[in-house]
Amino acid sequence: MAPEVIELVLAPALAAASTLAARRFGARAGGVVSAFPAIVGPVLLVGGLEHGSAFAARAADATLLGLVALAAFACGYARAALTTAWPLSLAAGWAAAAAGALVAGLFGGGAAPPAGFIAAVGSLVAAERALPRPEPAPRPEPAPGPEPAPRPEPALAKAGAAIPIRMAATAGLVTVLSAAASAFGPLVGGMLAALPVLASVLAVLAHREAGGATAVALLGGMLRGMAGFVAFCEVLALLIGPAGIGPAVAAATAAALALQAAVAYTPPISQRAV
Repeated sequence: MAPEVIELVLAPALAAASTLAARRFGARAGGVVSAFPAIVGPVLLVGGLEHGSAFAARAADATLLGLVALAAFACGYARAALTTAWPLSLAAGWAAAAAGALVAGLFGGGAAPPAGFIAAVGSLVAAERALPRPEPAPRPEPAPGPEPAPRPEPALAKAGAAIPIRMAATAGLVTVLSAAASAFGPLVGGMLAALPVLASVLAVLAHREAGGATAVALLGGMLRGMAGFVAFCEVLALLIGPAGIGPAVAAATAAALALQAAVAYTPPISQRAV
């Protein structure tokens, strides 16, 4: 498969599919679906096709290391979202992400695998445990008469209209990240691929349209859905050398889908019995 096809067709199609699923099933489920490696997967595939399997394996491990920044962003944004407007929450999230990326780069950049895997799992679990738990709003008493049809969450109701924009943005982002990996190497390219660009867009959209609690729910779902993201990168890093690009990507995709399906049906950490 040519890199241009991956950048211009496959990655935008994956982004459109995740957007439609998010619109259908709500904020938390949308966060889980949005964590599917629709951008990172094509970036790593392009890197493997252009630079070889060793390059892609190193980039996959660096992407896992970069998830420290994404976990920090989710925690920073969510902690601010319940008391501040989205601009301040976004600033808090990116400040946390910058600190997380700096720590990950300083202490894990030169480490050998499985340093990225350990850092990713530890930071994602810690971030989900640190998310605030907003009190559910009291439900008003239903008015007499026929029950109105349920309305979709406002933060995701406009997702259908935004699909072409998100597809175009995804194609551009994959192209830029692939070029960055070629220019700066697999370590920098992999860490850049994990930056919370998509998380920022979705969190701000949810926050603006439905409030901070919805943004927190979406980010919580995203952190849980990152189990599939981690599985994709780790399986790819382990198999791409011995098995080749095609089988490694197929196995990594299957592992990501299986884990995302599993986390979609398990309660979040904050709701489990202690």
